[in-house]
Parts: sequence; C-alpha cells; structure tokens
Amino acid sequence: MLSYQHAFHAGNHADVIKHLSWIGVINALKKKDKPFTLFDTHAGAGAYDLTDEMSLKNKEFETGISRLLTKDSSTQDLPHLLADYLSLCEPFLAQQQYPGSPAISAKAKRDCDNLHLMELHPAEFDKLDKNLSRLRSLNTHVHKRDGYEGLRALTPPKPNRGAILIDPPYERLNEYSDLVKGVEQVFKRWQQAQIVVWYPLLSERAGAKSGASEAMCDQLAALGKPCFKAEICVAENTVDAGMYGSGVFVLNPPWQLDANLNHALESVIGMLGAGEAGFHATAHVSWINEDN
Repeated sequence: MLSYQHAFHAGNHADVIKHLSWIGVINALKKKDKPFTLFDTHAGAGAYDLTDEMSLKNKEFETGISRLLTKDSSTQDLPHLLADYLSLCEPFLAQQQYPGSPAISAKAKRDCDNLHLMELHPAEFDKLDKNLSRLRSLNTHVHKRDGYEGLRALTPPKPNRGAILIDPPYERLNEYSDLVKGVEQVFKRWQQAQIVVWYPLLSERAGAKSGASEAMCDQLAALGKPCFKAEICVAENTVDAGMYGSGVFVLNPPWQLDANLNHALESVIGMLGAGEAGFHATAHVSWINEDN
C-alpha cells in the first residue's frame, strides 16, 4: 500500500506539467497582499537527489527537466510561467537535486503564507521532514497523516484563500474514487478552494487502470465547478505504451492560468523534442466547465 517512491520518476514530464500548473496557481494567489494557505496531500520526500540509485535507475529526468535546461535560450526568452519554473529549479539542479512540490511551494510562497505538507509513507516522511527543515521556510508544517484526512481537519483555512495539490501514486484502482470523494468533501466546507489534480494517462497495458483517469476527470467535472484540463503526451498511445503522458485537472482555476499554462507547454514540447520511436511530444489545454 505504501510502496511508491517518487524518486524513480523525479523531474520527468509529469513533474514538469504538474509543477508548472502549481506555480501558476501560487503566482496568481500572490497577486493580492492577503495571506493564503497551500495544501499538498501526497507530499513525498520534498526534494530528490538525482545522483542516487533510484533516480538513476530510469533517469527519467533526462527526458524531462534536463531537456528544458540544455537549450541556448535564456529564461528571458521563455513564457513567464516556464521561466519562473526553471528559475526555481535551477538552484536545486545545481546541487544535483530536483525540487518536489513541497520544495517548490516553500520557495514560491511568501513568509506570511501557510503551507501544510502531508505524507503517510514512513521513509518518505522522514526525508520530507529533513528536506523542508533545510529550507527554513516560515509557516511550513509537515504532517505524517493521510492527505484526505488532513484536508478534512485543516480546511477551510483562515483567511479563506488558498489551493490544494493532489497527486496520489494511483497504485491501487480505488485511489481514483478516493480522490473524487476527497475533493467532494473539500467543496462541502470550502467552496472557493483552487484544486490541482495530477493524473497519469495509461494505455491498455495498465488493465483496469486504463481509462480510469478519464473517468475520474468526468466525475470531477460533474461537481459543477469551473474547471479545465491540460495534458502532455510523450509517446504514442499504443496497447503496450504504459504511461504515455499525464495531465492536470484544475478546479476553480485562477484567471488566465489556462492561457499561461498553454503558452508554457507550447515551449516545453518543443524543448522535449522526440522521444521513443521518434514521437514528438504534444500538449493541449481544454476547458470542461467554463468560468462564466
């Protein structure tokens, strides 16, 4: 149940789209002086050593974040959301690390903003606690608890501003339905919550999980909140492709996040270039429930 460790996948294409989206949400919240609260339900280790055995096993960062940093263009020439993401990552990468969403949140938020990081995996929690203590981020709280239980206990925040990142490992099929229930429960107490949900795109090789993300997105859309999804595909969706891409489903998105994310992803897919079998990455952003 608690076997997943994100270090095997740190810095891959899934992290790129997830962290671009999350930084976009945080940037929008920072436009007002009023403090806000961030929640991360499946925080992981917080930061990842790209030289350790797990990260080097598949070297997924080499087809993700590394490709975004080997181009000649400076961040000044990039869409501002992508430039913000790369600027935040660069100090970590200079130390052969990739920042997970907890580190990104801690560095992107202001001292007056609150951050709650929840992780149940014992080994990952210990790493998270150590990594976040090194960052010395004010008003950052690390919890060894179930993420959905944590949301029930800690929301709505005061003041009533903030966002939630949910990116479970989806090792078990029921994690998809658990996520929908968790989001439903949040909206019963906190209607204004901005929520970013990451999900994998899986081929038929995944068996019962194939199509589960799409069904989950339909259920999230049925909650009636303004929402859009953004997806990136790095391989052709053949029967044996496995995880051929991933996406984010954003509920109550801030103004212009869709446009900013689309602009950033257009640059990202060009920088990622061709992958396996010469497939060129694709990306698209599409509204599900328009924000009227």
